[in-house]
Amino acid sequence: MKVRLQTILVAALCVAPNLYATIIPTSTCAPDFSSCNVYEDQITFFPGLAISGDVLIQSGAQTVAVFRIFNDFVNTGGGTGLGDSGYLYSAAFANLPNPATYSVNVVTMALGPAQATGFNETVYDGNGTLYNLFTVVPEPSTFSFLVLTAALLTWRRRPAG
Repeated sequence: MKVRLQTILVAALCVAPNLYATIIPTSTCAPDFSSCNVYEDQITFFPGLAISGDVLIQSGAQTVAVFRIFNDFVNTGGGTGLGDSGYLYSAAFANLPNPATYSVNVVTMALGPAQATGFNETVYDGNGTLYNLFTVVPEPSTFSFLVLTAALLTWRRRPAG
């Protein structure tokens, strides 16, 4: 059976974004707790204690990610306290928490710039610890271009012969 190049290309264009989204580095923190690289859809453990709460990352008016530091140790009420772990929820993974569960000390930040790695990096200073929050945000124009290209390649007619 002869497989055409255009069929392979169309399949690659459809599968590639899904494969890319699953190849995410592991979240890590510096031993002195000066900085943490936190990737979406992962729990992160801190070497020190952090103030619990939520950081909303927004693109325009849309929330694209929520970084939540869990209240593990001291609970002072109203969603504040101390914790040694956090999680970066993401719209791309469809696991954003319900807004009714946000802590009273919620912080809202604009989505950071896109990096060469394919992630958007939003930097949050949480009482001296820099949290580098990495999210994958697909650009609608790029996705539309890929779909249009795939459709055109599939629609192409064979030359009369």
